Amino acid sequence: MRVVVDNNVVVDALKPNPKFAVEAQEILRLASAKAIDGFISANSLTDIFYVLRKEHGAGKAKAMIQKLLLLLDIIGNEPADCVDALERPMNDFEDALIDVCAKKIGADCVVSRDEAFIKAVKEIDVITPNQLLAKIR
Repeated sequence: MRVVVDNNVVVDALKPNPKFAVEAQEILRLASAKAIDGFISANSLTDIFYVLRKEHGAGKAKAMIQKLLLLLDIIGNEPADCVDALERPMNDFEDALIDVCAKKIGADCVVSRDEAFIKAVKEIDVITPNQLLAKIR
């Protein structure tokens, strides 16, 4: 199963957010064990680094991103992806770009806990971490 992991799930796993950490960390474990093919968009890495740097400092944030990249493959962003994302009927450009990236690699879904993203009009299913874990079990 090809799964694009949204920023909030990664941050929940690495920061961690006590309310959401268990599910988020399980998703990264599944990617590590190759039970899912995990992906992240290149543009997501800058946002994740920003949050981790504020929490842990730049050195530790870089080390965390390097470890993350051992688990998740990067989906590159091309100029055409940005144009495509702007044309999507979605109000959040970041979500639209993740949707474009997910479509580009033929992802089965995006995993996120962003309720607006889950409800938005998009080409790829966006499901919660709990929904993904239930599918896999």
